[in-house]
Amino acid sequence: MISNPKIFISYSHDSEEHKDWVYRLATDLMSKGVETILDQWDLELGANLPKFMENGLQESDRVLAVCTDNYIDKSNGGIGGVGYENTILTAELLLNQATTKFIPVVRSVSKSMKTPLCLAGRMYIDFSSDSSYEDSLSQLVHEVYGIKQRPKPKLGNNPFLESEVKKPLLRENSTTFFHKRFSSAFPGVRGIDWFEKEQAIERLLILLNEPLVFDDDTPIWWWRSGDLQIENFSREDDDIALMDGQELKISRIAAVNAGSYYQSFVYVEVDPMDSSGLYDIDVDADISYWGYSREEFAVYEKHNITRAEYDDNSAVIDGKPVYLSGKAELRIRYLTPYNFIIAPHNSPINNSSYDKRRNEALNDILNGKMKLEELVDEVLRLPKRGY
Repeated sequence: MISNPKIFISYSHDSEEHKDWVYRLATDLMSKGVETILDQWDLELGANLPKFMENGLQESDRVLAVCTDNYIDKSNGGIGGVGYENTILTAELLLNQATTKFIPVVRSVSKSMKTPLCLAGRMYIDFSSDSSYEDSLSQLVHEVYGIKQRPKPKLGNNPFLESEVKKPLLRENSTTFFHKRFSSAFPGVRGIDWFEKEQAIERLLILLNEPLVFDDDTPIWWWRSGDLQIENFSREDDDIALMDGQELKISRIAAVNAGSYYQSFVYVEVDPMDSSGLYDIDVDADISYWGYSREEFAVYEKHNITRAEYDDNSAVIDGKPVYLSGKAELRIRYLTPYNFIIAPHNSPINNSSYDKRRNEALNDILNGKMKLEELVDEVLRLPKRGY
């Protein structure tokens, strides 16, 4: 993941209102740590405009083409600055047709074809509706940083190969399985009960004991700005646990059993850890956008290496390139306080209409603006999932 990706915004000066909208988009991207090249703040009177466009298009990691009816007409017709940029863009696409460098941003297009001809067939992001601006911006920021909002799941075993190790069958609903584990880890809890540091990890080791992965389900999940199944949980140190590659310096947890069995869950708070030192991270910008800051790296024989080195399966260690042989392990470390929820896959919390509110509530709890009891009340009002 690039620490601060650089993008160039290509657009047509349709109106002052449109220029203001582009300025807002560029400003929001800058606040998310995206270095943004924009004529409105990077050009001075007397500047060499063609050179500015050439450098912007060639030196940026990604290029945003803000599509309007006027932009498409100018691009297709080779008119003005947009037409000049189209010439450079088309040449680069001819040299590398597999590139994903150019991102069409559809702002105001009445035509059936939403992009210029040179970008026809390319996936675009839709900013047509102002009411969904924040969602579109989030999608764009994820794309620029190369972080999937819905990551590709782990490839499972071929069920038709006898040589594969067969997983056990769950044979029950995940809420039932979770409640049994919950009762073993937190016997006698009714309402909300808190557990600190080492005792918290001890209880989680019972809740998240093997097996966690079954042939017909992965019953226990964790929930934050996204949602993922839990496949492994272990203790790394007295107060540090490892959950599917996430380093968690657990501060405290709350066992919540305030309603029916299927509504029980565990709330987890995590203390910040020191940065690996591998990246230059703008923690304040992360907090402003996400509510917390984290870094992603890998570990190879006690050496911390970058995510890029992990992806390349080679790293520079003690000044020399080393082939990793697939033995490096991914890590996610939180640099600020963090919190999340552990619940069964079929929990009422698994509700797409509640995703945004759940994240807001967890951030408010981190910031002392909301109490856990208020979140519990919200969860108890969520509808029961179908079985």
